[in-house]
Amino acid sequence: MTADGFTTVARVGEIDDGGVKLVRYDETPIGVFRLGDAYYALEDVCTHDGGPLAHGIVEGDQIECPRHGARFDIRTGAALTMPAITPVPTYAVRVVGDEIQVGPQGAATTATGAPAASRDARAAAAMDEKPGPVDKPAPSQQEVAVRAALENVMDPEIGLSVIDLGLIREVHFLPEGKTFIRMMLTTPFCPYAPQMMEDVKQATTSVVPQPCEVELMADPWSPDLMPDPGLLGYSF
Repeated sequence: MTADGFTTVARVGEIDDGGVKLVRYDETPIGVFRLGDAYYALEDVCTHDGGPLAHGIVEGDQIECPRHGARFDIRTGAALTMPAITPVPTYAVRVVGDEIQVGPQGAATTATGAPAASRDARAAAAMDEKPGPVDKPAPSQQEVAVRAALENVMDPEIGLSVIDLGLIREVHFLPEGKTFIRMMLTTPFCPYAPQMMEDVKQATTSVVPQPCEVELMADPWSPDLMPDPGLLGYSF
């Protein structure tokens, strides 16, 4: 290890573009990623459940945890999708000659030492392109009652209600005397989906006593669907 805390972990050309090498830095497992000509170092841990992350699926500048599908920004460590909400620790990385070196934990850097682009800046730019709000008809008293009851149905992984998370997308009362609800999941791999659907049905029938059908939507969920993303520390 050098005097400034860096240690050589690989050689240039050893890691393919889009690839990763699992190394150790001060006894901590670290994934060293190559994106184009730049290298990034993340601790090999998913902050959702503490499982290994480095051998997940890499797509562009993101890595997806192989266990529950949480996605993280390789360049910054930021948590991008549920069920993770905490960033992955990042480590400095540089290239000296043909040596790839990892240094102390801190802000993610490229191989040339330039700060990685922040997720907040990208999110702000994306929001500038979003269309304005669309007027919706006021909900019926029945829908208000159903949504109030669903405030008590929790997502066990996140600790927030299906209403707080914005998972309940549609509530319909059909002419044949049935309630129809369309809902999302924070992740398509959510192991609690069957129980959550059953809890939604029970909460709904407790205020509108008629059969209830719940349909899961395939659309991807994101925090900007929440009424208050600030509950998870996001600002949109």
